[in-house]
Amino acid sequence: AGVGKTALINAAANQFGYSIIEMNASDTRTKNSINKIGKPATSYAALDKFTSQSTKGNILFLDEVDGVFGQQDRGGIPAIIKIVNESLVPVMMAANDPDLQKIRPLKKVCKVIRFQQIRLPIIITLLQTICLNENVTAEFEALERIAVNSRGDVRSAINDLQSIARIGKVITLQDTLFLTNRTKDISMFDTLRGVFSAKSHKDAATILNYSNVNYDDFLLSFSDNLPRRYSNSEDLATAYDLLSKADMFRGRVGTENWSLLKYFFNFLAEAATVSPDSFKPFEFIYPPLRIMKLFWTKSQRTLLDSISLKIGKKFRVSKKTAKEDVLPFIKIMLKKEKTKSIVTYLEFEPNEIDYIKKMNKY
Repeated sequence: AGVGKTALINAAANQFGYSIIEMNASDTRTKNSINKIGKPATSYAALDKFTSQSTKGNILFLDEVDGVFGQQDRGGIPAIIKIVNESLVPVMMAANDPDLQKIRPLKKVCKVIRFQQIRLPIIITLLQTICLNENVTAEFEALERIAVNSRGDVRSAINDLQSIARIGKVITLQDTLFLTNRTKDISMFDTLRGVFSAKSHKDAATILNYSNVNYDDFLLSFSDNLPRRYSNSEDLATAYDLLSKADMFRGRVGTENWSLLKYFFNFLAEAATVSPDSFKPFEFIYPPLRIMKLFWTKSQRTLLDSISLKIGKKFRVSKKTAKEDVLPFIKIMLKKEKTKSIVTYLEFEPNEIDYIKKMNKY
């Protein structure tokens, strides 16, 4: 937020002579509500295009398209994709987290332009320009504190400057002391991107300190993405060695010994910046592959539990014993011709029989 996405679209429309029709996709989340606004806006060329040389027509701007998710949003993304494919006018979209897995189909029909958090010197220069235009005198230290407090969000920095400027025409460092620190929630993708693209160990550690991601999930995602980050085998080996040390401290931290968290951050930061100059943008893997594998095999594991439970009840053994010691023999027996009595006795369903015959691991 506050990095210039909407400002760029407005500037482009103004420069090239387009009128903007804006729709917040997270407010109109369903297929019907999106079509109600989006289809008419993209199905017809604006009359101004034919009556005025300065106007080229409309731009449909869909803001916060990453908000079109959840049970109530079924059909939202496909509806937007259809609008993009059939539109007679340019369609522009903005998202705070464009790397969400659910939004990937939409990215295939779009050109993706990534925005980074605005760097500190640029925000300070912008605040100085605003002060100059508004005839406001401000100490450099005061503007620097406002910029640091914004955490790369220009909108927040301008709002803070405005609130302080009302106090008087001279802004001092003392005037900024009441500003509360912004606790921006950095997403998993932003954290991964920021850490892997960091130019120094210090920058990577700072991002980790600011982020509120789940540390265990982040470790898994970090590990999955290391081979994509480092093409050099020696760099990759060094990174994994540092990651193992980070994992060790994560285990020691547990849920109580948070004083060790700084070592966890430091080893992760070192692993991410083994060769900072070699960084090239790549598509991150998330959710972690291990979690995705569990998700993909959930139905199979549920079926296996059901089979093991039935065997355990009949043979009066635990579910674990049934799965590890009895089920392999049941599979062998089912390969024989006379299996009806076994199936009847164990009360197997057709899908359970099919699963047992095809399974390779227990």
